[in-house]
Amino acid sequence: MTSVLVFAIYVIVAGLYVYALVDCIRTPSARIRLLPKAGWLAIMVLFPILGAVFWRNLGKQSAPVEGRPSPA
Repeated sequence: MTSVLVFAIYVIVAGLYVYALVDCIRTPSARIRLLPKAGWLAIMVLFPILGAVFWRNLGKQSAPVEGRPSPA
């Protein structure tokens, strides 16, 4: 039972990592915050779990919502 739980955690972490890498690669440079794209990719390669979490929370600006004016 414990090995199944550990395997599930590994799958979730790997999914987050792959999602963050693909999302960083596909995000336009105009929407990336704090570092250039190469910097985010380097952080994600060197620190996979932390890099993916930081990218998810700090790396990119949210997409503008239609019908709402963008901040100046």
